[in-house]
Amino acid sequence: MAHPISVFVSRLRAADGAVVSGVYTPATLAQLAQSLGRSVFAEGGLLLLADSDPQRAWADLALRGVEADVGRVAMPAAPAPGPGFALVGIGRRLGYVLVAVPTEPLGRDDSIRLHDACWSCAPEAVRALFELADAPPPHPPELGRLEAPDADRMLQLGADLLDFAARQHSTLAVANRALAERLRNHEDQTRMIVHDMRAPLHTLLISIKALQRQRFDPEGQAELLGVARESAGYLLNLTETVLDSARLETSSWSIKRQPVRLSTIVQAVCEPLELAARPDQARLRSVLPDDLPVIWLDRGLMERVLTNLITNAIKYTPATGEIVVSARLAHEGHAVEIGVSDSGQGIPPEAQAHIFERFYQANDDDRRRGTGLGLYFCRLAVEAHGGSIGVQSAVGQGSTFTIQLPITDGPE
Repeated sequence: MAHPISVFVSRLRAADGAVVSGVYTPATLAQLAQSLGRSVFAEGGLLLLADSDPQRAWADLALRGVEADVGRVAMPAAPAPGPGFALVGIGRRLGYVLVAVPTEPLGRDDSIRLHDACWSCAPEAVRALFELADAPPPHPPELGRLEAPDADRMLQLGADLLDFAARQHSTLAVANRALAERLRNHEDQTRMIVHDMRAPLHTLLISIKALQRQRFDPEGQAELLGVARESAGYLLNLTETVLDSARLETSSWSIKRQPVRLSTIVQAVCEPLELAARPDQARLRSVLPDDLPVIWLDRGLMERVLTNLITNAIKYTPATGEIVVSARLAHEGHAVEIGVSDSGQGIPPEAQAHIFERFYQANDDDRRRGTGLGLYFCRLAVEAHGGSIGVQSAVGQGSTFTIQLPITDGPE
């Protein structure tokens, strides 16, 4: 069989008997090869193929699902066989030939490259391609006993292919809808991020221009610099949230666990927020027992989670309200539970089931509008530690966000 694939194509198309031609995806070709194999090799037989890795891979696909013993005969491959494959299957009474050549450049993904295929179950076609073998196999089959398959068998073969094509079409339609939805989400995210960046960027530029054009007393300069710093910090946090959410989604973030006391993390998050508190800001306090164990976690990641939750609570809680950060042991000492409670506006019941989803916004009028990534990032970060995050809330009464983290003996 030391011939290029193009010779098999030419010989098959010139052979007597019915030859089917068409353009097939690799998945459809594999289905066709398996259907032909099950039909022809019901009582065993022989499969001829060129001695090369691609040919052997297609032979494996062709024999998948065949229960009878089928011998393989590997013929010498041509020095430059070209892309594609040729299979010659010979059973007790039936035979088939299947030849396919890619119609698209080799650089294309192999799983989606279309193939120009020819196949036949006609005895004349099988004999024509069998003759291309330079030397017969050790136990050559009796080609004279081959017969054409009956109409029912061919109808069943056609029905199998139609059923497979229909299922492929349905799968592709679902995937296409999911992809279109994802693209819309990405477009929405881009618009939301641009919208969220515009205001702090304008504030930052106005502060810089004011400092450049006018002279201020030290107090006025400090105030403008504080505004600029706050805007720059918001932009940095937004950028890090977008990038880190993408890393956590793809599991490309390496969690750097270290032994940490929860009181240390809570103090590191709360103290700066208390120092920067405005007169119209709700009171922030922490309630932590002294006997909490040391836990292994990524300190930087968990500090950002708590910062997100606490700043959200500050933002949506009136000055007369209160925000409480608490912690306790849970699950009989096998986990630690961290809570961030506020007495703010609360979250509608219909939003609570979706609030940790990517890009989710409760409604267009909700003051919590933003990129929809803050709580999504919190969920990803907590789950990366093997934990969980949830919320309990009532409109007009406030919310409690709860994080549960397993207590482990080491960094793993």
